Amino acid sequence: MVKSRKCPPMWADLCVLAPGTAAELSGTPGSASRLLPCGAGRDAVVITPMVRGLAALDSLDLPVGDGLAVLADHVHGELIVIVEGGHLPLWEGMPGVRVLSAGAWLLVPVRGSYGTPAAAWLSRPSDDRLGSGRFTAGGPTTLAEVPAALDVEQLRDAVLAAGQIVGAP
Repeated sequence: MVKSRKCPPMWADLCVLAPGTAAELSGTPGSASRLLPCGAGRDAVVITPMVRGLAALDSLDLPVGDGLAVLADHVHGELIVIVEGGHLPLWEGMPGVRVLSAGAWLLVPVRGSYGTPAAAWLSRPSDDRLGSGRFTAGGPTTLAEVPAALDVEQLRDAVLAAGQIVGAP
């Protein structure tokens, strides 16, 4: 008898909400997320559709798990990746991608919460910084306090390639 191999999870698997996750996000109180100002060294790259962003993460061969600072907006079908700031020109003119930088705000889950349908962690920022006491009880107060783990140029190239496969909006 042939033994079936269990494949590691892929980012694309996260495009559809699991019933338990959907129930948990729907039952969270309004205070399960907060707005953080962007800029000061951190930007948020918003990729539409979400499946394109997840395909980009899969193409980078990144393990599914915490430490990458990746959010899902299930309401709008967007993937949001927190990255080092200052790379806005890399993203200019790319269909289906916008960058939230200085002057913009990002909805993020509070510490200890998975979030809400509009802001749910797919990969929480590295736990060592979140648990260090640098943040208030609810979590960071600016996006600059959230660790960014993905290389911006690699992410851009992966999003471009995924757009050719999945189709950019």
